[in-house]
Amino acid sequence: MNKRIHILVVDDASFIRDLVKRGVRAGFPGFAVTEASNGRQAKAKLVKGGFDIVLCDWEMPEMAGDELLEWMRSEPSLADTPFIMITSRGDKEHVVRALDLGATNYIVKPFTNEKLLDVMGRTLCKSMKISPRELKRLGSPEVAFQSQPHDPAVSGLSADLTGIAQTLSAEKSQAAAPRKERAAPKKKVVTQVRFSNRTCPCLVKEVDFTQLVGIIKQPETPPRILEQATFDFSTQDEKVSRINAYLHALEAGEDRQDTEYLRITLRFVDDDPAKRDHLAQYFGEIDG
Repeated sequence: MNKRIHILVVDDASFIRDLVKRGVRAGFPGFAVTEASNGRQAKAKLVKGGFDIVLCDWEMPEMAGDELLEWMRSEPSLADTPFIMITSRGDKEHVVRALDLGATNYIVKPFTNEKLLDVMGRTLCKSMKISPRELKRLGSPEVAFQSQPHDPAVSGLSADLTGIAQTLSAEKSQAAAPRKERAAPKKKVVTQVRFSNRTCPCLVKEVDFTQLVGIIKQPETPPRILEQATFDFSTQDEKVSRINAYLHALEAGEDRQDTEYLRITLRFVDDDPAKRDHLAQYFGEIDG
């Protein structure tokens, strides 16, 4: 068996797609990786065939991950294609729903490369009925070199012109709407920030559509610059959103060496209009 394995990575956040691609290539450099920025683009690529596994976000504009999964399971040619749901929704209800829809497995954001490779590797070994050793061989650069260099299944760009135009149109519409663009609470507002191996209460200092600045108590193992994170927040109507982000800046929370606190800046990587609308509501509730 000398087949090159083809993977489709679906996520509306380019930063997350890049993280997944780098993770896959770190463990299996010979795998072919294709991107799609939403379920609609992924559907168009899947129709052409040729993919061995799909790694897909849940919350996306145009066509969400659960909708893409339902469509795949209704298509005879794709019904058995392994599908790993990558989501910030780690509660039991959403995990059960993903599995009920036919997800082969799931990964909760934020995740480590080790977790990604472990879940993906076990899934591929089972679906292809091969050993981990054989999978590693198939993921070697030698197999990629021996394969055909111009496979139509892996020649797509990360976003087409239609998707870009629709995104610009949505941003223009959002800019025209009168609403709060940021919040700087004068009273104590505590939310939750999740890193790959820890959850931290976070005192909100400032938040807008692009980033969160806050204070956390220094954990035993401090977070790393560029580490994945998730910002969880809720509003008075008990609606909860989870914004995917990465750690952009980290500094002492106080002007002394033995401070217990860290000042963090999270840069958001989600581009979901529904989450932006919820953030605007959140700004109004916590600001001053």
